[in-house]
Amino acid sequence: MKKSIILILTIITAAVLAVGFSGCLGSADDENSSNVSIKNPASIQSITIATNGDDVVAHIQVMIFGTHSQRVAVDDITVDISGKDVKVNVPVMESSAVNTRDIGYETVAVVLGKKNQFTDGGYRLIINDGTDKVSTLEFKFEDSTLYFAKNASVHTAIIEADGNKILLNTTVSLGGSAETLDNENITVTGSFDKNNVVVTIPTQMKDGITTLNIKWESVTTEIGQLDQLKDGTYIVIVNGEEVPFTIKNGKLAAND
Repeated sequence: MKKSIILILTIITAAVLAVGFSGCLGSADDENSSNVSIKNPASIQSITIATNGDDVVAHIQVMIFGTHSQRVAVDDITVDISGKDVKVNVPVMESSAVNTRDIGYETVAVVLGKKNQFTDGGYRLIINDGTDKVSTLEFKFEDSTLYFAKNASVHTAIIEADGNKILLNTTVSLGGSAETLDNENITVTGSFDKNNVVVTIPTQMKDGITTLNIKWESVTTEIGQLDQLKDGTYIVIVNGEEVPFTIKNGKLAAND
């Protein structure tokens, strides 16, 4: 069996649910929170959700373009719960006429609502809906415990052949006891004849106390059939990381 081994090194981050923030902002009861036009939507870098007492809080990291000239417009953050969708508007504002042209980050905490407002089942957090900077995050309550989804951190990715099957063998890192691999929701989309194949490997983060130990898990995903691909180089994208492989004479070529 010939193999093409591609090593992808990424920054491994231990997910910590209790993060620092600049104050709880927004309210699910804001009268003007629904259908608000966002003039300057923020660029969202990361989102986590945790409970703080009776509150359900989204910790949102925003990319700031000009650390001394732009900031999050905290007074204009709005929250609206509509069924299973929780829509949050997070705008930025210019705080100085001089653009320092550097990039920084600002983290804010937005109260989505009280725990008793959420029943068991799945929800979707949508930030800056209707803009080109929309971000979404799936979360759920199960037996009154909060969980949210995130993409696993990819450590290595290996393309290999098993008979006629083309397999993607991925090693992912899980940060702490709160993060578990979500095997049931691994997805493979796209096709090699039209574009790239995209593999998404999610995890579930459980709210509450967690250890900070890093653990590793392996995931094997079938991504294609050798006899269906022409000779050439192809790309698999797993959780945003590109993994190329080459077919030569109908077989998986060794990586040079």
